[in-house]
Amino acid sequence: MPVRHSLRDLRQDQLNSLVKVGGVVTRRGGVWPMLKWVRFDCQKCGQVLGPFTQEGEGEIKVAHCFNCQSRGPFSLNSTQTVYKNYQKLTLQESPGTVPPGRLPRQREVILLWDLIDSAKPGEEVEITGIYRNSFDAGLNMKNGFPVFKTVIEANVYSIKSLLMGSTSRRKRMRWKASD
Repeated sequence: MPVRHSLRDLRQDQLNSLVKVGGVVTRRGGVWPMLKWVRFDCQKCGQVLGPFTQEGEGEIKVAHCFNCQSRGPFSLNSTQTVYKNYQKLTLQESPGTVPPGRLPRQREVILLWDLIDSAKPGEEVEITGIYRNSFDAGLNMKNGFPVFKTVIEANVYSIKSLLMGSTSRRKRMRWKASD
């Protein structure tokens, strides 16, 4: 198991590694579809291209058709494209852990698969997941230099108040054999 970190202590050393953090859920977004495997249709020859794996928030672009060597146009094949659900929530430092005179820090957490809708605003939770960075063009335009947004992709979610008692409501992400 990973070492428990506070949200304030997460730095570049923990990027792309498993971390365990605790805090209070302050905001929960809606459930949205996210591309998992993408397939495209070549408009010239009708060939189905892919599947291409969607990683991060970047857009997938096809350079050329493998069948007719055409450079496009290509359209998204929505019937053969596979989606997964995701939900964003905001995790903030617990009030008792914030140093005096400081503002509480917060991080964005991404819930996938069966972890969706397990968190409710106001709950004190522990989340184990992968601490990742992603390119954010909006932050770069605002600051004028490369800035990366950081998120935690949750693997395990536990309610802290229930962990103290005799019963524990804990959810783990279950991976399907096709993943």
